[in-house]
Amino acid sequence: MSIPEKTPSPLKWLDDNWPFAGAVAMLFLLGMLPLVAGVWSFALVLVFLQLIVYQAHQLEEHLGDRFRRFVNETVAGGHEALTPRATMWINVGCVWIVYFIALLMAGLFDVGWGLIAVYTMLLNAIAHIAMTLALHRYNPGLWTAIFLFLPIGGFTWIILSESNGLGMLAHVVGLATALAIHIGIVLSVKHRQHLMMEPA
Repeated sequence: MSIPEKTPSPLKWLDDNWPFAGAVAMLFLLGMLPLVAGVWSFALVLVFLQLIVYQAHQLEEHLGDRFRRFVNETVAGGHEALTPRATMWINVGCVWIVYFIALLMAGLFDVGWGLIAVYTMLLNAIAHIAMTLALHRYNPGLWTAIFLFLPIGGFTWIILSESNGLGMLAHVVGLATALAIHIGIVLSVKHRQHLMMEPA
């Protein structure tokens, strides 16, 4: 076997392998659950659980590049409106990093900040269900959206609503963040699709 002349760039590696990196991280986070459950409040443990649940969803959604191909073939009319790099940044940046920041804010300041993760999860579930109803077919990520996001996200919403000290502010910020993320993704995909459809 020949040795590659140069090591692939970190970003290129992430483009191709972020779902597998997420699966490994998910297993480590699951292994930490008994530790945090013995120290943190129940509400904060539920915030911690949100990223684990989302990474499980990402496996159904993105293993084998399924969701990106689905969007490009079914929604974007065969155009590469969603690139591997954009898919990586959406899932690593808008999910992993945002959820990590939400967990830090929930643990350091007020557990209500965890509603950022909860609203993002619930809105994503609604988006998957709406896409299925509109297209009358399965889309990658649908089953975990229904059977994980809705019950776990809904239960966490109830607990955080009762536990948070920020009141309505936590809900407004959480919902606004979730909407901004999802609207930004849709507009970005639509913009790239429009550019690709323009005549050269």
